[in-house]
Amino acid sequence: MTEILFIRHGETNYNKKNLYYGHLNPGLNEIGTNQLKNTKKKLEEMNEKIDIVFSSDLKRCRQSLELLELDENIEKYFSEELRELNFGDIEGKSYDKIRKEFPYYIDEMKNNWKYFRTKGGESLDDLQKRIIKKIDEIKEKYQNKKILIVAHAGVIQTVISYYLFNNLDGYWKFKLDNGSITKMVVTDDGFIYFDYINHKPQY
Repeated sequence: MTEILFIRHGETNYNKKNLYYGHLNPGLNEIGTNQLKNTKKKLEEMNEKIDIVFSSDLKRCRQSLELLELDENIEKYFSEELRELNFGDIEGKSYDKIRKEFPYYIDEMKNNWKYFRTKGGESLDDLQKRIIKKIDEIKEKYQNKKILIVAHAGVIQTVISYYLFNNLDGYWKFKLDNGSITKMVVTDDGFIYFDYINHKPQY
């Protein structure tokens, strides 16, 4: 049995302002730091013995991983492939600003949300293909291990939707809070299920 724990990074000021951002690189704010300190306590309570760690290479995930204070002997890998969706020319903008500056994007954002791609950015379909390729590599290489992946909401939502629906249909059906834990299990015969989704520390 292979177990993969996904942890969403802590809050940033860009989250707080409801900005679209993926490859921009802000650090955690004070709330985000406290969220991950609580996630650390929750992991310890759950007694999850991590064998190997993968993380997005962006600052908010690196800082989140540091706050978990895992054993320094556990191997840790940072990957561009685990980054959030690249929003291209709407990075760092609010919905209202996008509506004013890029009014021609709005209909497609709503009606073609799976394949809509901004200039210089990715579609959710692109993101899902990128992420699933990486997750499949990880779970094949580290069978029967307990793997921790520190990543972004969009990354984890594409994973859940893919392994439950084999597409993006479930993408908006899950809420993933900052600092939350989601556990995916791969059985010895390759069956995949989710033990829990959006497990939030309460302190």
